[in-house]
Amino acid sequence: MQNTPEFRASVASRLAAAAAQVPSLTAFVGLDGFVDEILHVVDKRYDAVRFDRIPTIAAYAQRLAAAAGRSTNVELVNVLTKLGGNGPIMANALASLGIGVTYVGSLGWPALHPVFEPFAARAEVHTICEPGFTDALEFEDGKLMVGKHYTLKQIHWDNLCQRYGKEKFAASSPPPASWPSSTGPCSRTCRRSGRACTRS
Repeated sequence: MQNTPEFRASVASRLAAAAAQVPSLTAFVGLDGFVDEILHVVDKRYDAVRFDRIPTIAAYAQRLAAAAGRSTNVELVNVLTKLGGNGPIMANALASLGIGVTYVGSLGWPALHPVFEPFAARAEVHTICEPGFTDALEFEDGKLMVGKHYTLKQIHWDNLCQRYGKEKFAASSPPPASWPSSTGPCSRTCRRSGRACTRS
């Protein structure tokens, strides 16, 4: 399909015509959650405020390589702290559009981490454990994502049942009979084509 101005105008028109349906839509999303820190790596510091950042990943690699066999100190400066994780980012976007979102995931325990509070103001949010943390080292040519995922081990069935509720989870999810089979051919009907699914 060609990405023509006419096609884009047609899509925009159909989306605008369907906008009134958005408040009636709902989404149940989970299960991850991250606190992302966007960081700059200091190359040279002049005083408490002014510094030059290391501009590229290649330059940072050279700095680290030069420390082999010795030691070095790397200073990181926080630029922004934001919510992260595929689930929260998608759910936050859906909620921003006016869709009724219920989210269950690793957003802080026993209390919600402050970074997720704006998200919780526009969606029904339930947290079951601490979030993961990501140090995103930002350069002019890309990012290095350094993840701390140890808390995500707490995303498991017992915590889901105890801290959210098995009954609520079952009520929010499609019944098992509607789930695709992982051991045999799928019996579902494709919504797009109307034909039986041929996935095995």
